[in-house]
Amino acid sequence: MGGCRLTIVDDVLNRSFYKLGLIVGRNPGYFIIIPVLLTLLMITGYQRIYYEMDPEYLFSPVSGQGKFERRIVEEHFKVNYSHRFGRVIIVSKDNDTNMLRAEVWKELRQLDDLVQNMTVTLPSGETFSYRDECARCNEAN
Repeated sequence: MGGCRLTIVDDVLNRSFYKLGLIVGRNPGYFIIIPVLLTLLMITGYQRIYYEMDPEYLFSPVSGQGKFERRIVEEHFKVNYSHRFGRVIIVSKDNDTNMLRAEVWKELRQLDDLVQNMTVTLPSGETFSYRDECARCNEAN
């Protein structure tokens, strides 16, 4: 009895694909031109895509505590993020969700030392280091 049901489904699918094949075989232009035109029409939407890389915007709620605290800090310390701004997103190598381990903290300190001792030269020839650009470092001087 179970085999009979499978042959019914198989027969229906065979007949359906046979009819579809006949339609495509008799009218191939429609099945070539219309998908190409639809693709060209739909691809115009890519012109309006805005690529967002700000993790604060992507991962924090609109009315979250982090954004509220950032507004308070920016009221008191004016910072221009438009020219030089960098961020580092760190994940553990072993995909463990616990980043509060001694070996991870040791590697984070090494990374922090590398970043703080980094020097960058722009194509214009201007050279600057982390200590030149860091707002906290400049306040201490």
